[in-house]
Amino acid sequence: MTGSRPVLVVGASGYVGSRVVRGLAADGRAVLAAARRPLPDAGDTVIPVRYETVADLPDAVRAACDRAGAPLPGAVVASIGGWHKGAALLDDDPDRWTATLASHLTAHLDAARALSPLLEPGDPYVVINGSASREAMAGSGAICVTGAGLAMLVQVLRLEAAEAGSGAVRFHELVIDHAVAGDDRNVDPAQTRTAAQVVHALGEVLDQPGAPAVVHV
Repeated sequence: MTGSRPVLVVGASGYVGSRVVRGLAADGRAVLAAARRPLPDAGDTVIPVRYETVADLPDAVRAACDRAGAPLPGAVVASIGGWHKGAALLDDDPDRWTATLASHLTAHLDAARALSPLLEPGDPYVVINGSASREAMAGSGAICVTGAGLAMLVQVLRLEAAEAGSGAVRFHELVIDHAVAGDDRNVDPAQTRTAAQVVHALGEVLDQPGAPAVVHV
């Protein structure tokens, strides 16, 4: 990606997304922080992007860039979804299952469809996934299933981009293999990853055209 073009972070108000925004800004990158609710001030290089639906997001990004006198983004980081623990899959509320599919999987496809056209050939689109995508977790079955589906979604997008040739963006999956430090939803995790570790790994994916399709941190 071109260094002067901002990184668009979708899900900027979430636990991981907000730390990604602050970390990228601390590294001197311009950041477009997209969220449905107001964000705290994260510094001069962070441009807030408010939107209501994913369909509105491309126009909201263009408008925010126009107001800030900034170019369109040179990368997208999708930190969409989250983690929760609840009932066993067979006992869970069917409506909650449907809602999780929408918020943790379909939302990623919708975002990729909406935002990829803003990028230039070879620009990175990075999806953040979690350990539940690789490890079965009782009580978080819907998160595990949608996480595994998200991993395959990125693989398919990457394959189709390769078939499209040089005019396509490059898709990557960044997998956070352990709980992010400081998140009190995780009770006594065996290992943690710091926000700084996540941002460092993300920065390498953003800056290296030959970065692996899947990066673990």
